[in-house]
Amino acid sequence: MCVRGQRHKTVTKMEAKVDAAVASNDHAALASVFSPLGGWQSLGQGEQRVLASYFIRKAVTTAGFLPAAFASDQAMSAFAAALGHLPPTVEGAADNKLRESMFEYKVSEEDDYSGAALILAGLRMDDAEGSVYYMSAADRCDGELISMAHTNEDPL
Repeated sequence: MCVRGQRHKTVTKMEAKVDAAVASNDHAALASVFSPLGGWQSLGQGEQRVLASYFIRKAVTTAGFLPAAFASDQAMSAFAAALGHLPPTVEGAADNKLRESMFEYKVSEEDDYSGAALILAGLRMDDAEGSVYYMSAADRCDGELISMAHTNEDPL
């Protein structure tokens, strides 16, 4: 079997581990997959991105997994690792959905405003209307477009 075939099998096995861990809320298993010493380090960079994207999509789309996982340090370390290894685009902008959910949890459950801001800072935004990350100018500034181009006021 060629190296490419072995890597594909390894990614498929790791996706199955992610499926099982998310389905059973096994945060320790997720942490072991995405730990610096975990099996995903044996993958190439492209395969790591595929696995990270898969995990984020699975976490966002599995009923009952979020927001409960946010209370687990192990799950949060897995999220951090995955969010740091994403491809340029994640299907359905699932990474942004996860970041928004994490932000809400940090603010409402932990009163951790600086941690919430750090999470939200990674939100992907694009002004190209066909992009899954498209946000209008008003949406990018939280719904209120601030324009001083036609005023005589000093902004400071």
